Amino acid sequence: MDKLIQQRQETINLNAGPSPLPQAALLTAASSLLSYPETPGMGIAEISHRSKAFEGVIHQANADLRQLLEIPDNYKVLWMQGGGLTQFAATVLNLVAWYRIKNQTKPEEEVEAQYVVTGSWSAKAAEEGARMGVKTTKIVDGKKVGGDKFKTIPEASEWQLNASAEKKPAFVYYCDNETVDGVEFQAEGAKAFPFDKIDKDVPVVCDMSSNFLSRPVDVSKYGIIYAGAQKNLGPSGVTLVIIRDDLIVDLDAALPYGGARVPSMLSYKNMAANDSMFNTPPTFTIYVCSLVLRSLLETPPLPLASGARPLSPLSSYADKKSSLIYSLLDAPEGFYLGTADKDVRSRMNVTFRLKGGEALEKKFVAEASEKGIKGVGGHRSVGGIRTSIYNAVTLEQVEQLVEFMKAFQAANSN
Repeated sequence: MDKLIQQRQETINLNAGPSPLPQAALLTAASSLLSYPETPGMGIAEISHRSKAFEGVIHQANADLRQLLEIPDNYKVLWMQGGGLTQFAATVLNLVAWYRIKNQTKPEEEVEAQYVVTGSWSAKAAEEGARMGVKTTKIVDGKKVGGDKFKTIPEASEWQLNASAEKKPAFVYYCDNETVDGVEFQAEGAKAFPFDKIDKDVPVVCDMSSNFLSRPVDVSKYGIIYAGAQKNLGPSGVTLVIIRDDLIVDLDAALPYGGARVPSMLSYKNMAANDSMFNTPPTFTIYVCSLVLRSLLETPPLPLASGARPLSPLSSYADKKSSLIYSLLDAPEGFYLGTADKDVRSRMNVTFRLKGGEALEKKFVAEASEKGIKGVGGHRSVGGIRTSIYNAVTLEQVEQLVEFMKAFQAANSN
């Protein structure tokens, strides 16, 4: 075990996902695979999801998540499978059914959904929405204002918010942090999501997969928040869905109004009615998530100031870590070239290019790997460099990355 821990200490894991997890949580999980304290002789991955032991795990995880995000009582927490791509469809199917029931639409009546497209993942969500049969309207198209690249978010005054009072969209959808493109909505200011511009009767759906639990969130502003676990929460295999109670409907009740037959596994109502155990959930993944949630409550990376919200320390920590890297991208030499506009740069996924081009970028990735800095290659669709500095990446590791970047620049500048 000591050798394995040493290997971890010699490695800086900057993969975009699945991503590093807190070592203490992993050590506890490893021990519990052999014998879980509540079920001596049986590992956590071997016990029934209907057992009192596992019910205790998921109930405690729900309670800890509610405390961290200050989730109001009129929201349900669901643990679902299929990742964010499944939620692209599930959000559409559930909210279109809700809309049709609420408005008692004619079967042939078209339903609109509005998408804020600021990166690769929101673009994929919009494509899936169209494939699912909704009238998909891009109220923001980041490429049109970014020179055919996703690098900015236009201010709300430029959004195409043209829904009439007579026929509102079923929902407005956006991705809070674009993992591929390094673009993130800010917590406040001109580049924050403009909730005040959205009709209060229209639910806002948000994909928070890659910045989940990195800063405080006012959950009450959303209809649905979802997040794949594999960035800041746990291993891949489970997706958190936080949904307002009134949006949970019997999907079959929408059939007379033009609703579609929806697979039972994609029904939020089925999941809520069965405490996320409509079928056998990914029990081990949820258990590791529960350990991470508990660690966030017990050991915040920075002291919690008086009156601060539960995730405020993590937000400050993320700002501090990312600013170290961005200081190099902002240096006058221009050796490292940031790909996102400064006012929308991600605190989780720092994306950049090298002035020397692709050959030098490949050299950067190779030499970083030799130094134990793993996973810094950009997404295959855009290339370049991407350093993902999620919650479990420490300040010391980011400082080591920055030192490597400085040394690499010194050795490769002409």
